[in-house]
Amino acid sequence: MDSHDSCHPAQELELAALRARLSELEQTERDLRAELRRVAQDTTAQMEREAELRRQAEDAAVSKRLVDHALDGITMTTLTGVVTYANLAFKSMSGFADGGVGRPLSVFYSPEDFAQLSNVVMPALATEGAWRGVLKILRPDGSTWMGQLSAFALMGPTGAPTGFAAFFRDITEQLRYEQEMLAQMQVIQVQQAALRELGTPLIPIADGVIAMPLIGTIDSERAQQILETLLNALGERQAVVAILDITGVKHVDGDVAAALVRIAQAARLLGAEVVLSGIRPVVAQALVDLGTELRGLVTCGTLQSGIAYALARKARPISA
Repeated sequence: MDSHDSCHPAQELELAALRARLSELEQTERDLRAELRRVAQDTTAQMEREAELRRQAEDAAVSKRLVDHALDGITMTTLTGVVTYANLAFKSMSGFADGGVGRPLSVFYSPEDFAQLSNVVMPALATEGAWRGVLKILRPDGSTWMGQLSAFALMGPTGAPTGFAAFFRDITEQLRYEQEMLAQMQVIQVQQAALRELGTPLIPIADGVIAMPLIGTIDSERAQQILETLLNALGERQAVVAILDITGVKHVDGDVAAALVRIAQAARLLGAEVVLSGIRPVVAQALVDLGTELRGLVTCGTLQSGIAYALARKARPISA
């Protein structure tokens, strides 16, 4: 056997060892690549988590700034009613500044108002999860303010309440303005009633005879007032004759004439007669031109003649 043949097995062994080593290196490379991919994925995921945490922290910071600087007062309390957070608006409107956080709700209310909070608001939060209404709130200096309150329960991951949050709006001035407006409206109503009485004055002439001298303008609203006032007076005074004197009425048109006819017809239903006095020639001509038929009305030229007619007529029955 020559030298070439005697070296062949050793070379083959060496080549096999080289191939095995190369295979190990290739597997190691594959493992390293896989590990690099895993590390890269983990690093990317970690970076994404960190970015998400930063975004959440930024959002939380923005939300906190929004809440801190909201125009409405905002508070959070424990289930036992201890204030854990108050924004700048509530600190200002409550008068407690930073001294309100960490204190029980009882310091923010008089005993009577705290009883309302305990007996009405807290049970509603416990059973319904929310409450809205108005409460009178006490400042440290003893003054009070009216707070429009919207409160709700804060829920934990399990769905159980962990505390309460509330929005407060100071409506003290609004309520004061509404009360002033209500008082003004009452004054206006009294004045309007007085004006209605002045606009539809009733003068008792004799038993069973009343007179209503009218001045100014008669529109549909005033005609209704005249009707209501006259019918009430006829019922209360048991009058049988009512004199409507229009000497002071500036303008009499078809609408006014129709209203006077309706008044006369309504009075006749109560067994009374209406005498229309103070018809001036220009008014009579206008009524003739309009073709207005003053059916059911007795007309007189002056108030004096109307009174004379009424006094002579009251003793006689009114025909249907």
